[in-house]
Amino acid sequence: MVGERKLLDVVADRLRMGSAEKVRVVEAIELALRRGSGRVNVYMPRDDAEPLLWRFSTGLHCPDSDRRYAEPQPALFSFNSAFGACETCRGFGRVIGVDFGLVIPDQRKTLRNGAIKPLQTPAWKDCQDDLLKYAGEAGIPRDTPWSQLSVAQHHWVIEGSPHWTGNWNKQWYGVRRFFGYLESKAYKMHIRVLLSKYRSYTPCGTCGGARLKTESLLWRIGSKADADGVMPPSRRMLPVGTGWSRDQLEALPGLSLHDLMLLPIDKLRRFFDGLSLPSTMLDDALKLLLDEVRTRIRYLCDVGLGYLTLDRQSRTLSGGEVQRINLTTALGTSLVNTLFVLDEPSIGLHPRDMNRIIEAMHRLRDAGNTLVVVEHDPAVMLAADRLIDMGPGPGERGGRIVFDGTPDQCRHADTLTGAYLGARKQVGIGLRRLVNEATPKLILEGATEHNLQNVDVVFPLQRLTLVTGVSGSGKSTLVQDVLVPALLRHFGKPTEGAGAHDRLLGMDHLADAVFVDQSPIGKTARSNPASYVGAWDEVRKLFAQAPLAIERNYGAGMFSFNAGDGRCPTCGGSGFEHVEMQFLSDVYLRCPDCDGKRFRAELLEVKLVRGAYQLSVADVLELTVAEATIVFSGDMAVIARLQPIVDVGLDYVRLGQPVPTLSGGEAQRLKLAGFLAEASSGPRQPAAKKGTLFLFDEPTTGLHFDDIAKLMRSLRKLLDGGNSLVIIEHNLDVIRSADWIIDLGPEGGDAGGRVVSTSRAASSA
Repeated sequence: MVGERKLLDVVADRLRMGSAEKVRVVEAIELALRRGSGRVNVYMPRDDAEPLLWRFSTGLHCPDSDRRYAEPQPALFSFNSAFGACETCRGFGRVIGVDFGLVIPDQRKTLRNGAIKPLQTPAWKDCQDDLLKYAGEAGIPRDTPWSQLSVAQHHWVIEGSPHWTGNWNKQWYGVRRFFGYLESKAYKMHIRVLLSKYRSYTPCGTCGGARLKTESLLWRIGSKADADGVMPPSRRMLPVGTGWSRDQLEALPGLSLHDLMLLPIDKLRRFFDGLSLPSTMLDDALKLLLDEVRTRIRYLCDVGLGYLTLDRQSRTLSGGEVQRINLTTALGTSLVNTLFVLDEPSIGLHPRDMNRIIEAMHRLRDAGNTLVVVEHDPAVMLAADRLIDMGPGPGERGGRIVFDGTPDQCRHADTLTGAYLGARKQVGIGLRRLVNEATPKLILEGATEHNLQNVDVVFPLQRLTLVTGVSGSGKSTLVQDVLVPALLRHFGKPTEGAGAHDRLLGMDHLADAVFVDQSPIGKTARSNPASYVGAWDEVRKLFAQAPLAIERNYGAGMFSFNAGDGRCPTCGGSGFEHVEMQFLSDVYLRCPDCDGKRFRAELLEVKLVRGAYQLSVADVLELTVAEATIVFSGDMAVIARLQPIVDVGLDYVRLGQPVPTLSGGEAQRLKLAGFLAEASSGPRQPAAKKGTLFLFDEPTTGLHFDDIAKLMRSLRKLLDGGNSLVIIEHNLDVIRSADWIIDLGPEGGDAGGRVVSTSRAASSA
């Protein structure tokens, strides 16, 4: 019949097991494989039962399941190729799904009071009524906080009635089916907007986040002993959809590609160092390839990156980690007579590991290369052959070479850097606050995200708390991946899901939580330091009081570059025209009408007189913060807003400098200045009142010793206002100034993730 395929067994030979000659057996097998397209069946008749059957085949084919596997090629093991990428997630490892942390953002609420957030709008009031009605019939408490409901009760609310028959009018359909209904109506714009509020990325259910096809994950390297030495079977990536049981998959020898990517690099190094391949496979090309892999992995460990895994996304790496990876590339290529320029490669590196990066740089130097390093860490400075000190101050007060010589000579030089290196000046400790039983605390229990080993951590509030530890010990995971999202979600702010933990207690002691990172501030050229801290509002009021402004009836709104009729209509108050380039980076050109001054010509005629100064609104924007404090020394409202910028060491920036042009460290300090300005403008909060918890990630990045001293004084001002600080930091001066230290370790990667000690700075020192 058409469409049917009949398989016939053709007998190649009949043999008696006991007396068959080997030559005849081999000839029969070869004939069967040749005539059977690489397949052969061997039958053994039995008198009292069905004959035994053995199936064999050649090539990448399973004779029992009749499944044939493709020949391996590099594209099969690449998630950037359609040939190897998972077909469900397209090689991304994650898919967009409903995030029930966003659906139920406040677990203190009850079902009646709106625990299920999307059902609280008038459009879905009927669904909220259904929930309360069927919950009462099922005995689900409607006036008990969500956090106190049992797992079974949570399951009922989310998944619906256990015996769902499809009757939406007589049974509770569940929150998940509610979102399934919304998906069916996603062709409507308002439904798509609603869904976007409760979606986030979740691991792909097909590949489990491996980003590769199942067939790619079946290929293994090494023996079972090699694999068990670095990764237990329970941690291996087990591909789904193969039809094999978990026990069968765990019995497979070696590790898959994704297993290798999940290993910390120091364990990966141990795996490849002990990897033994059959001698029949080891040709010259494979030996060269293995040597190259081992060398590059060793370089990564040598620069202190052994705690990273190969599946770590590059966007999550710090600037220092990226530079150290680039450094290993240079080491691996064995370059000579090359100039390397490094910008603070010590970022994110614990003092214990500092010698690793220094040794790597010395190795490059000894190979005949030249290294120019921009650095503030004293260990790297003292390891240099020559030290060039720029100064004497920041911004326009700098730009000159104040010292050029050896590090030993710099210790005795009459410069700011020399004073700190020679211990004639030091970062002040300040007044430390005691931590006792009466101190309010934030308690995080059962944190298990990434390499955290089910840790319980206590953060004293209204204190300066430092989270420190060796590189890769879990500091960023603890604060950025677990604590910050949990706090932001508690206060109803949009964020990704919090990392795995049991619960977070003590949030009632806080009024808000703010994570001050180094992400850019603003996305337009109109944003500047003066407007960010609110100083420009006060300056506009002063211009509105100028005689010519009063004569022309100009209000304060006319001197705004964000809105109003006073700004240049061509550039919209930015001073630049944005030219989009189709295949190149966008270009910003100075506005031809206002020449970058942002305002109409008639607005520039209004002059603000302060002593010997007569300034237009454009002239004020060109002032540095230090100059502005002199010009507006008699205007206390302006000074109150500008002083925080001075306190954080940014007095060299111009009032009108676009904030997207600031570095990461400058952006972080400007954010801090904004909070200080906000705190200074409001009434002083007594210590008993709820304060804000500020969380920082290495705020000393890119700072000189003297800038760190200014930063510490600014942080103390936040504490004086009744606020709390949690800082991830490696700088020893900052650690020495802390009220409380949480030290993670003892090592990085899987050997870390535990709380080594908690103590005051004095006792830990």
